[in-house]
Amino acid sequence: MSTGSSPSEFGDDFPKHDLRLPEELREELSRQIGEMVPDEALGDRLKGCPKVVCVGDVVTMTLLQKNIEPDVAVFDYRTRRSKDESAKERIAGMRGTLIKVQNPQGMITRELWRVMRDAVQGQGRVKIEVAGEEDLAALVAIACSPGGTCVIYGLPARGLMLVPVDDATRAFATSAIRRMRR
Repeated sequence: MSTGSSPSEFGDDFPKHDLRLPEELREELSRQIGEMVPDEALGDRLKGCPKVVCVGDVVTMTLLQKNIEPDVAVFDYRTRRSKDESAKERIAGMRGTLIKVQNPQGMITRELWRVMRDAVQGQGRVKIEVAGEEDLAALVAIACSPGGTCVIYGLPARGLMLVPVDDATRAFATSAIRRMRR
């Protein structure tokens, strides 16, 4: 049940356990739920978004190269599982409170959930450095962000996915999260 402070249907005590992505859900999550946006159109597409959340080093760097500082940035200093030292300095120079979390591959830990929920629902600019993997943070952002928030994440070899948070995208993320293993 949602609380007054949470736009999602998840209560403040969710999840009680870390969540693991089941193999059968992987293909479904690789499908397009938003709009593929070319780099050159990103600035125009983000105009009017009350909040911008980006997940991934490449996405964060792309926004910063366009002089767009996201309200919430989630990164692990890795691109396709390889260290990305060039991103460290630029992301470190971004404004915002830095929070470090542990989150293993294929999981949404309770810690990541709490930090993401608080960041997307809060007012300040937040940088979330993940030790492990940040990919599934996009689901949490879509499930917990206020309506109208723009969530951007990368699909390897395909491009940038822009997901405006609304009832339909929130329902998709919520359904996927509910099917994760506890």
